[in-house]
Amino acid sequence: MINNWLIATYKINKVRIVEDNLLNQNFEYYLPKITIKKINSNPKKEVLFPGYIFINTSLSNYSALKYTSGIKDIVKFGNSFPYISDEEVKAMRMAEEKSKMNPMVERIKIGQDAFIAKGSFRGNVVKICKLSSKKRVGVLLTFLGKTRMVTIPEKDLTVC
Repeated sequence: MINNWLIATYKINKVRIVEDNLLNQNFEYYLPKITIKKINSNPKKEVLFPGYIFINTSLSNYSALKYTSGIKDIVKFGNSFPYISDEEVKAMRMAEEKSKMNPMVERIKIGQDAFIAKGSFRGNVVKICKLSSKKRVGVLLTFLGKTRMVTIPEKDLTVC
């Protein structure tokens, strides 16, 4: 039988269980993680496709895989199983390695909630409403009973 990288869904809060059970059954799997650096924090790994895992196996192992603890389902369309190629997995692994050397920087977006970590408004939770130039951000801040828009330095924010 030919092995393909099948796509399975898993219970997001049971990643460790899925990985342990796949290893116990000698399944080769790949859960792509990318290194991200958030504003005012150290780089950390995050799953690239939350809820999806790639398993290199043949369709003859379908029932063993489907009933693995933590796996919700194997992705399929009718009687057809989509899969990804070895080259696509290699490309994801290369991107994963590249992100370790040069972490992706998370950009702030309008509408996000943020925590003011420094400055005179330190300790307030605000909503980002404007991305100004010169590394400043317009935020909605409730101050003295009214909501006001103020601009503060981007480096003073921690995204929630």
